[in-house]
Amino acid sequence: MKKKVIVGISLIAAVTLIWLGACNSSNSNKTTESVGQNTPYSSIKLPQDAMATCTVSKDTFNTWFKSGAATENGAVTPPNSVTFGHQNNCDFYQWSERMFLWITSSSQEYAGTVMASPVFYNVVSDPAGGLMLEKHTPGIIPPATSSVEKNGPNRLPVFRDKKGRLFEVMVHKAGEKVLVKNKAGKLLELSNVEKAANGPVLLKDKTGNKIEQPSIVTKLVHPENVLHAFPTSNGTVILDINGNEVDAGIDQATSNALIAQNNSLVYYITMVNDMYAYYLTAINDPNFKNDSISSKQFPTTAPERTCLVNYAKSHGYLVPTDSNALAMELKTSWVIADSLANPEDYFLMDAMIPTYDASSNTFWKPVGQQKAKLALVGIHIVGSVAGHPEMIWATFEHQSNTPNAAYQYINSKGQVQTVAADAGSWLFNSNAAGGSYNVPYINVDSASNLIATTGNTIASSNTQRLFPFGTAIGTVPNQQDTSASASNTELISINNSIMSMIPGKDLRKNYLFIGAVWTFGGAAPTGSIYPVDSTSGGAIGTSVLANSTMETYFQSTSFTCFTCHSNNSLQPGALSHVFSKIKPLNKMLKKIDQDQKK
Repeated sequence: MKKKVIVGISLIAAVTLIWLGACNSSNSNKTTESVGQNTPYSSIKLPQDAMATCTVSKDTFNTWFKSGAATENGAVTPPNSVTFGHQNNCDFYQWSERMFLWITSSSQEYAGTVMASPVFYNVVSDPAGGLMLEKHTPGIIPPATSSVEKNGPNRLPVFRDKKGRLFEVMVHKAGEKVLVKNKAGKLLELSNVEKAANGPVLLKDKTGNKIEQPSIVTKLVHPENVLHAFPTSNGTVILDINGNEVDAGIDQATSNALIAQNNSLVYYITMVNDMYAYYLTAINDPNFKNDSISSKQFPTTAPERTCLVNYAKSHGYLVPTDSNALAMELKTSWVIADSLANPEDYFLMDAMIPTYDASSNTFWKPVGQQKAKLALVGIHIVGSVAGHPEMIWATFEHQSNTPNAAYQYINSKGQVQTVAADAGSWLFNSNAAGGSYNVPYINVDSASNLIATTGNTIASSNTQRLFPFGTAIGTVPNQQDTSASASNTELISINNSIMSMIPGKDLRKNYLFIGAVWTFGGAAPTGSIYPVDSTSGGAIGTSVLANSTMETYFQSTSFTCFTCHSNNSLQPGALSHVFSKIKPLNKMLKKIDQDQKK
């Protein structure tokens, strides 16, 4: 009999609104310890002697809470993104911390957490094609998808070569019109690509002549990072922009699945807030006329906020209570909670996940779906703020996820200290001292089948956070911090400051702020990082930021959030991989809102 297992992956899934702020059993308030006592995994130990270069005062922290005082699991209000002050890195890090505390707040008003409330929508597949928004309402448990896509700035599939470099790949069909310039710069139409067995690749024009020193004409951004696949009588050939054959070994797609040490696949869920939904709907409404809103960038100003609130009112939608938060997109990662020894140390929810025929250890086929309780392990928080339409990209992880590689920081005496790589057993690493990390074991094909990579089986692998706070030793991540150690110190400092003021057994103490990226002055991202790219569009902050549960195999001194979420443009569809695919809010959602008002 074939075995069915309740495991799966989903980039875009819908969830029920059952969020459990479970109690914990520890009396410790230290930032370096788990709130629970029965944690089977190691946890990140932050240096307590780090120089206090980014902090929040106790009085200011109290104002973040709705009651005016910090309370255990208390409701936090969102930061005001409209009046966001961006004088230094710490302003961005404080925004990130407060936003995390807000969306994970428990309150009677939301009957759970803000993230599970009607303030947010799930981004789900539309049976008619594309994506649609599904408002968080009780009882809705739609099916989860089982595909994970990693696309580059041109929305083409991303592949990794044997040297770890990333390329987008454009697959050309036979007969497709492709323009090429020859040695003299003359524009020619490509007729076909020929490759003899063990011979060179020839590009020929419509007259059958060889094109000398060809250069493929394209409007794609970063064309030097795009490879072109052409069919030939001797199989597919891969060419760079200059028509040179590339032996890139790009059979390894970056659509990977990840299994934790508790034998759960990781599940990925995307959500957006109501202001994001109203903005998307307004700019796609042919009857919407307002000069204060632009379809060319996410809202960042008070007039834009007011315009969207008025649009919601005039169309019968619930008036957003989080209008000052502006537009937000969340990407979250989860594991099955039932297989954790300490699920009470995590934010939990119910969701529909795929089930698989797992009779083979190298090929799993999806066969259905089943309801399961999931535990939050990671979250990207992305939001527009005043002066930054490229959005702030912040990320958090559970402290027992993944061991850190070695890193440096500055202590209170001004001395640079080196922290050795973590040892121990973690949720995503069974042997941190083993030395083999971040090797993908599982690919996902277009039919959502899970396929073991060459020489491996479908199983858990060991992950390491290569750049613990989004910077690499020996680099300069931004204009303010002159070293990786200075940047790391800011992140350690803000974590220590916040954790020391969160009272009691609050679940939020189990999650660490890893870092955030943005561009200088809100410029359109180029996809490169500072200081390699010293223009305004280079990523700054913690410039090589990665979440070990989402960018597990994207960790590199050359990669950042904007490596894929960029197109030298501030267009929402260039920054977000889902924005252009989402259909505007429909009459059904309006009816749900009207019913809730009764």
